[in-house]
Amino acid sequence: MRPLLLALLLSLLGCVPQAGSSPAPSGQTLLLNNGLIQGRTVRLPALEFDLPGVPVAAATSGGRLYAGFPFQLLVYNQGQLENSLPLSSTPRFLKGWPGVVVGLDEGVYTPGRGLLRLREWALDALAVKDQLYWVDGKAFYAGSSTLAEGPYKRVAGDERRVMALTAASAFIYPDRRSINLPEEPLAAVVVEDLYMLGAKGLYRISASGLQVAFQPGDYSAIATDGETLSLLQDGRLVRFNLSLGGL
Repeated sequence: MRPLLLALLLSLLGCVPQAGSSPAPSGQTLLLNNGLIQGRTVRLPALEFDLPGVPVAAATSGGRLYAGFPFQLLVYNQGQLENSLPLSSTPRFLKGWPGVVVGLDEGVYTPGRGLLRLREWALDALAVKDQLYWVDGKAFYAGSSTLAEGPYKRVAGDERRVMALTAASAFIYPDRRSINLPEEPLAAVVVEDLYMLGAKGLYRISASGLQVAFQPGDYSAIATDGETLSLLQDGRLVRFNLSLGGL
């Protein structure tokens, strides 16, 4: 019996992933602005390097890569580890535009300012200069102030305006008015106009609510640096300019 038990044990151990082994399956892909993370391999223009493990979330900002792991945020500059920042839990989301923000169970973390503990669980958040905007499915907030009540689940913006999105509309701040959306948003960024992913494709919608352009496709994520758009489609990077022309 002992040889049989030993053989079974060795067989089971061979199925356990080992640290430093091959990257995660190619289906586990995270979108970066102008790049991807496939497994633990970062692929950016003219730069490719491996992370110590598979991140749960990631974003780029100002030439730096922010990779989120359980209880840790790693910051890379040109492929070299620049900083390791402790987190209070595992990141639920991580954004790089217009500022870096990490959603955690206890609140929202921004590098340099630390953790802002929130009375509700943030579904999404946005860092713009020194202000933090967030939504919890009940209202849209700026820090501890309520800007509008409603079933807001996503927030996107730039230094000019911030938009909180429901399944059918977007509340625009500081204009304090709403526009209708063509379908339920899956993800969104704002670079003056709203660039929104829906089940049918990518929409460009002006602050007045006009649909300026549309690009059909089954995109699953979007990122921007304020000059171009990066989208994830079937594990591939697809890029557009702000007029939705291909790059």
